[in-house]
Amino acid sequence: MRLALCFAGFGLALSLSCASTRWPDEPGLPVAVGLAANVDAGDSFLTALTAARAARSLPAPLVTPHYQSEIRNFAEDLQAGKTSAAGARRAIESWGRVAYQRQVASWLIDCGASSPPQIPSALAELPVAVVSYAAGHFRPRSMATDQCAVLVVALKGGDPAPPAEPVK
Repeated sequence: MRLALCFAGFGLALSLSCASTRWPDEPGLPVAVGLAANVDAGDSFLTALTAARAARSLPAPLVTPHYQSEIRNFAEDLQAGKTSAAGARRAIESWGRVAYQRQVASWLIDCGASSPPQIPSALAELPVAVVSYAAGHFRPRSMATDQCAVLVVALKGGDPAPPAEPVK
């Protein structure tokens, strides 16, 4: 019985450690994709988020212009192979807490597998969605093809305290 509990605990810990992203937690190979492809992926994400919120009768997301250039640095590190997808998520969550000076939630949204990107309900259902986001293409060493992720930070609870602009 004790051995079974140990294996169950180990399995749970392993599954929780892998739950942060669908990609392996390993730095990747640099991917040469132009800024335009990343901007297009980011625009698709924002369009999908706006539509998901409209379907719930919620207002359009508020984008923080000042933080867009800052979060883009994390997407560039992911694309350059300097960090893993999970490492990028941990980094943007830490950065978001400092930048917003509030509790934040973070997501890595797959922008390569489906069109439009699948928006997590926890993000779509925020009363006020104050977000920073940037897309990056990357390739984990153990994968054969390039991947795409939108790095997203949003205030928990939707507190619109930082300067933000509604999507137009």
